[in-house]
Formats: sequence, structure tokens, C-alpha cells
Amino acid sequence: MNRVMSRVMIVDVSLLDRLIALLYSVVSFPVWVCYAIQNYNHCGRLLSRYEYCCGFDYRFCQTSRLARLLAVVRGELHLIGFSPKIAYSSDNKSVGAFSARDIHENLGITPPEYHHLSDDMELKMYWWKKMIYPLLYAYSLLFKVTHKPINQRIKWFGIEVFNGQQSIALNIIKQLIVAIPKKNPSLIGYVNADCLNKLKDSDKYRKNLAKFNLVLPDGVGLKWALKLKGILPGDNINGTDFSPKILELAAQENWSVFFLGGEGDISKNALAKFKNVYPNLNVAGSHHGFFNEDKLVIDYINKSKAQILFVGFGSPLQEQWVVDNYKYLSVNIVICVGGMFDFYAGKVQRAPLLIRQVGFEWLYRLYQEPKRLWNRYIVGNANFIFWNVSHALDIRMFCLNVCSRTIDVVISFIALIIWAPFHIILYCLLFITERRNPIFKQVRVGKNGQRFIMYKYTTMDSDIILEEEEFKRYVSDGIRYKNKSDPRITKIGFWLRKFSVDEIPQFLNVLKGEMKLVGPRPALDEEVEKYTQVHKLRLLVKPGMTGLWQISGRSELSCKKQFELDLNYVMTRTIMLDLTILIKTIPAVYSARGAM
Repeated sequence: MNRVMSRVMIVDVSLLDRLIALLYSVVSFPVWVCYAIQNYNHCGRLLSRYEYCCGFDYRFCQTSRLARLLAVVRGELHLIGFSPKIAYSSDNKSVGAFSARDIHENLGITPPEYHHLSDDMELKMYWWKKMIYPLLYAYSLLFKVTHKPINQRIKWFGIEVFNGQQSIALNIIKQLIVAIPKKNPSLIGYVNADCLNKLKDSDKYRKNLAKFNLVLPDGVGLKWALKLKGILPGDNINGTDFSPKILELAAQENWSVFFLGGEGDISKNALAKFKNVYPNLNVAGSHHGFFNEDKLVIDYINKSKAQILFVGFGSPLQEQWVVDNYKYLSVNIVICVGGMFDFYAGKVQRAPLLIRQVGFEWLYRLYQEPKRLWNRYIVGNANFIFWNVSHALDIRMFCLNVCSRTIDVVISFIALIIWAPFHIILYCLLFITERRNPIFKQVRVGKNGQRFIMYKYTTMDSDIILEEEEFKRYVSDGIRYKNKSDPRITKIGFWLRKFSVDEIPQFLNVLKGEMKLVGPRPALDEEVEKYTQVHKLRLLVKPGMTGLWQISGRSELSCKKQFELDLNYVMTRTIMLDLTILIKTIPAVYSARGAM
């Protein structure tokens, strides 16, 4: 990001904003100290300041939001507003340390209004909302996916549903539009929890969706269901937030669009609003959704020479109409968008930001239209939860996972609170003595092959590189590297490893749900590549901080024996076995037997 050297001051920052920023600054002071030291080591300054077109961005290396609190206290930024990195407008009154856009991106929700927001709706905050916004940003960081899932198709009742990143889905749609002209248009649809309920019970709906080229996941319900299946969910690609990105792309590429659906002038008004947002949008036309003669409407669409047709009748009616008539349409692509027109035409009001940010927009819709939507959201959601749980897990395994997760969260939370003061001391000590980041982050392989970032205290000198022959000499059973006298281990690192103190940051991985307290140790990518089909069975459960082989000799055991104990745990795991392993881990760590 280029610097803009013209200094723009904000002089109307409220006293409340400054007091809230000061409060959070005091609470987070220990973290400030650690990053100030790190910043000084990197660039010779305790504090770096970047000037952007609408304000200032104070940084302690990676913690830009933390450091922006200082700018709020000084009266140079509002607490809530647009990010200083992004120039939505020249109005410097809109710049803030925290923004709804950042929170949504962390949660995997990126609605278009944060890229083209015409009013200051996110600045209209009550005092209690200002108090909670920094906490909400911290909450969103817990769900931020560093490693995105592999873009894939997940089958639901025989229908392949896309699971991956919005950017990839948008690129697929672009390829379908610019593809060599086909006899029939490509079909794009969305499915949410209500649609899956209908798919389960309707053969006709399944047959219709089976003809679609791309089916996208809509809503948090599908993300929850995928997690229940042990699959890392991708972005929430709902029609209301994602379709405008297609329109933005259409404006850039000069593709003509047609809106079909809604009552009266709903589709026309929605299209007019998008035309206002994207002035270069090529509008082919619009038509309401209440008609009897399909042929007349189809002829009208074809004469408009539209390339993209948006259909908004609601499921499963829109899918049925598209399947019945797509062969007669001359458009390149047809996209079913449900009630999107109602939202953008202003007929239906969307939920407030905070409600959308925590994934409860459906509850707001139920509040708006309880009589019409109670069956869909109350009965339907209960049915969705029931059949997902019953299909993904048996009752025994469900109870086991719930109890295990409860134990993991409670113990990890208590452990991190108790360890907090020691962490600050150790963090500073490691930084002063080793002159590098005290927290070591490494990509590990978890349940079902999902990648995640595992945390440890730094115990090795990364400047020392092992010779290839020396490395191969200590590879156990051709898979795992084991060397007690590894020259890369630092003096402090030796003692941290001896008493397993270096593993304590992994309690954070447990809280995030990436690991468990008890389970097979998370493997490296290069180790998993060497796994046989039998070895891969250890990936059926989440990795753990401790396990059977950790209490049976740790690194003194051969790699083959460690795998045997891991597989034995996978096949026989119970709550009592987990508790027994946790209890036996304490003397095992204290004795330091087999530590390396």
C-alpha cells in the first residue's frame, strides 16, 4: 500500500470513543509491550506509523488494530468506521480503528455493501455497541481461517454442492459465461438448510438441481452441517451477498443482465439500485414474476439479448421454472437468487450488522414475518439439525464428542488463565535471549487431512540448517524425524522440551477446536505423504496434545509402536480413557522420561 503524505486530521472524535480506546489499551498493555519490543528489533522503532488517504495506521508489526487504539486516544481515528487502508471516500469522518468489513471477512462473510457503502450505517452505533465492537473483532479472529479448504464438491442427497472460496466460485461463473457458445445456458443455484430439507423429501427437486452446473452453499446451516461431518467448510456464498459481485464483474466485462421475479416493480427497482452502484452495468431489462404465458416472457428475455438472467421466484419454484424453460433461453447463464430482489428493492429490511455478524439473520427474518416463516425456521431448522446429527453420528459418538469437547474447553480455558502471567515472562525472556518471535507457528495435518496452524514456544534456531544425510539418519521407520541431540535446539528450548512447556500454547488450538487434549499428535505434511492406508486411520480423529504413547515412553518408543498406540486409541476411545490419559500425563511430564 502506497503512503499518502498529506496529513488529514480528524478533530471530532468523541470523548466516549477515546475513553473506550483507553480502556482497551490499558487491558491489552502486556501485549503492547511484547510487540513493541518485536517492532524495535525489526525496524529500530517502537512504533511505526503509516499515513493513508483518510487517516493514520499505527502498527506494532502484525497488530495494526491494537496499535490503532492509540490513534483513537489521540483523536486521529474514530473507534468504529472504515479501515484507513481503504479509501471509500474522501470523507475522513468515516475512518475508524475497527470496521464491520474486517469482522465479516474473518467470519467468512463478505457482503458487497462493505465495498460500496453509500451511507454511514456502521457508524450509527449506540454506546454499548461501541463497547462490544473491539470484543466482537477479537471474537472473529478465533474463526479466521488461515488455510482455506481445498475447493471441492460435497454431495447432499446426490447433489454436488460447492465448498470453497468465493473467489474461486466467481472465477467458475466467469468461465461459464465466457465459454464457447453452447446450445443451452449454464445453470447456477443456491441451497440452504431449508433447501436441503426439501431435497431430502422431494425426488422432483433433486432431479431439477441435478441439472445445474454449479450449486453454491447459502447460510451458516450448511457450514455447521459440514463441521458435523468433519469437513472444513468454505465461505458462506449466499445469493443476497454474492450475486452483486457477479453484477460487479458483469459491469467490468460489459455483460448484459436481466432480472426476472418479484411483485410489480420489485425487480425493476432492484436493478435500478444496482445500476446506481455500478454505472457501467449493461441493463438488458426486467420483468415481474407473476405471469401465465412463459413463451411471451421468454421471447421478451431473448429479444433483450441478455447474457446473464437472474431468476427470483423462491425455491423450489424457480428451479422448476428454469429446468422447464432453459432450453428455450438464448442467455449464457441463468442464476437462481431467491428473494434477493426484495432486499435490494427495499421491500424487506436486512438484519442489523451485529446480528448478521454472529450468523443469526434467520432469527431476524422470523421476527419480521413470524406467521409465514415459523414453519421454515422453527420446524425446518429442528428437522435439519435432527437428521444431520442422526446421519453424521450415532448417539454414542455424539455424546462422546459433546462430553469430550466440554472437557477440552473447560480445562484449556482454566490452563490458559493460570498460565497467563508466566506466559508474559517467558515470552519476553525468549524474545530477549533468542531475538526472534517466541511463538513458533507450523502447518500441521488434523482430522480428515485438514491443515491448521499449530502453536508452540520457539525451541530451535532456524538459522541452523541440517545436512540432508544427517537428517535422513534420524528418520524413524522412514516417516518421523527423531533426534534427541538435534543441534538446532536452543539452551532454553532444551528445558522447555524436557518438561513439555513448549506445548502449552496448543491449549489455544484446543479452544479453537483444531485439536483435542487427548489424541494422536498432529503430523507434518511430509510425514502424511509417506503414510500407508493403515497409517491414515489415525487421521479419523482430531489430533491431541497428549495420547497413549506420550504416557508410555514418549520418544523412547519406535515410530511403529507409536502408530500402533495411536490406532488403538482411535478404535477404543472413551471418556474414561481420555481422563485416564490426562491424569497419567502429569507424572509423565514431571519425570521427563522420553522427552526430546
